[in-house]
Parts: sequence; structure tokens; C-alpha cells
Amino acid sequence: MQFLKLAAAALASALLIPAAALAQGPPPPTAVNGNPVQTVASPGSIQSPVAFAFGAGKVFVASGGAEDGSAPGGIYTAGGGTATRVPNSPKFVGGLVWHKGTLYVSGDGKLLAYSGWNGSKFAKVKTLFKGPKHFPGFGGITWHKGRIWAGVMISNFKYDSRKSPQPYAQSVVSLKPNGKDIRVFATGLREPWQLTFVRGIKNPFVSVLGQDNLKKGPPDYIIHPRKGDDYGFPKCNWNEPKACKTYARPYLFLAPHASPMGIGAIGKTIYVALFGKQEVDSFKVGGKPKPFLTGFAAPVTGVGIHSGSVYASDLTGAVYRVKH
Repeated sequence: MQFLKLAAAALASALLIPAAALAQGPPPPTAVNGNPVQTVASPGSIQSPVAFAFGAGKVFVASGGAEDGSAPGGIYTAGGGTATRVPNSPKFVGGLVWHKGTLYVSGDGKLLAYSGWNGSKFAKVKTLFKGPKHFPGFGGITWHKGRIWAGVMISNFKYDSRKSPQPYAQSVVSLKPNGKDIRVFATGLREPWQLTFVRGIKNPFVSVLGQDNLKKGPPDYIIHPRKGDDYGFPKCNWNEPKACKTYARPYLFLAPHASPMGIGAIGKTIYVALFGKQEVDSFKVGGKPKPFLTGFAAPVTGVGIHSGSVYASDLTGAVYRVKH
């Protein structure tokens, strides 16, 4: 399982992170609203943290692990400056959502349900969905009106510039929490990654990672799809708008290689982690993005929302929290 765009960017950006900064512990980012930023897990705590869930008084963090396989990913609990890997975690976790005592996990190409949390481990793990043969796996997941919504990844760089034949790849889907009744909602997306819903608005907002292998990078974007929308990848990547006339238009265009990762909402404000810009931006529904958290020591990988606070993670393995 690969992070694809995240992995490629990480290899390049890792060279830009001073070793001394990591050894001493870089300072936390700065919130534009002036609120203090707290360190939930210190740098080095989690390998490639990408998503969050909140339940049972815990902050659960999804970890993708090291791209070269030198360190596994998994599910972590974070707090007090440290993080602990949850027993029986998958080696790769792309998304988490907590609902009524169950932690739903997209990991190792499957949708899993962890239940019976006792404060340090889960009593039971159940496979809900593993997909047909060659299913690439889900990235981010979220819960909305009794269904789990997910972006379906691509699992090989050869599909960076072409349509993947893997089942459900390059689409947004939803399914029942028992793993049944999977439905395709939107298609033609190079790699839909994480999702969020805004209260009072029917359809999800989804971060989408654009194509990497071109001299002129196409824009990354966020979509707000309607059922049946086709965004046209690979025929349409928005380098040539004429090729996109018959396809759905993204909700918000971002700069090439901005790399939107985690996404979440408080009220009508949406927060998105921009890996390439090394910041978290925010925007009102219908508005333009502006910086919210800046000064990260490394590319930003995840965003989570809980009790009026924004959680953010970066490639140092740190997790931070700040009030909205």
C-alpha cells in the first residue's frame, strides 16, 4: 500500500527538514487567530499521521507508516506529548471514524470495526469490507446519516496519469456500517483522499490529489460532488480546461502540488491541511482559503475536528491542537 503523492513529496521534503530541528523538537505552528497551539504528540511520536477520530476520551490517530516499510503504521492514541500504538493495528491506516463505541478503520485495503475499548486496547476486530480482487483500499472515511463515506485510493504509481482498472478506484463511495450496499457517488478523480460534511449541507467536501508526473503540474482541488458527478480524470486534469467542458467542475481549485490532505469543518468553516504549502488553511463555504496555522517544521499531513478545536499533524510525526 502506498501513499502515492504523499510519499513522493515526503521523500523530497524530508531533505529540507533540518536534523537539528527534529532532535531539539521544532516549535509548534502559529495560529493566525492568536490562540495558543498545544502539542498533543511531540515530533517523532507517529510515523506519517494522516487522520483523526475522537471517542472514549481519546484522540485516535491514523498512521500510514514508513513508505520504505522500515516502520509500520497503525492506530495510535495521542496525548500529553506522546503517542501509543494500539495493539492489533493494521500496518497501513488511511482513515478513522468513531461512532457509538466503534472505531471504523480503513486499513490494509479493508474496512475494519474495532470495538470493546478498555482504555488501552480493543476487545474485538471485525472485517466489514475487503472488496473484490485487486480492490486498492479506502483512504479517508467519515460518517454521515447512517453510512460510511470513503475516498478510494490508487495503489500504484502507474495510475498517476491513467485510469485505474482496480475496483472502485478513483471514486467516492458510501456503504452501510456493516460493509454492505456499497454505492459509487462520484468518479473520475485521480486520488480522492479525505472527506468531511458541513452541518446543513447534503453532500461531502473531498480533498483530491492531482497528477504528479507532468512538468506543468495541474491544480489540486477540493470537490463538493453531486451524485453521479464525473470529474473526468485522466482525460481532464485541468491543465487544459477545454478537455474538461463535459465534466464536473471542482468546488475549489488549489495551486499545483498544494496537496490537500486532511479536511474538516466547524460550522460553515472548512479546514484543510496543505502538504505542499506546509500550513493549514481555512475557508468559509463559498469563500476563499486563507492561512489558519502556519510555521510547521514539515509538510502537513492531517486535520481533525473535535469540540471546537482543530487538530493538525505533520511529517515530523507531531500532533497539535488549537481552538477555532
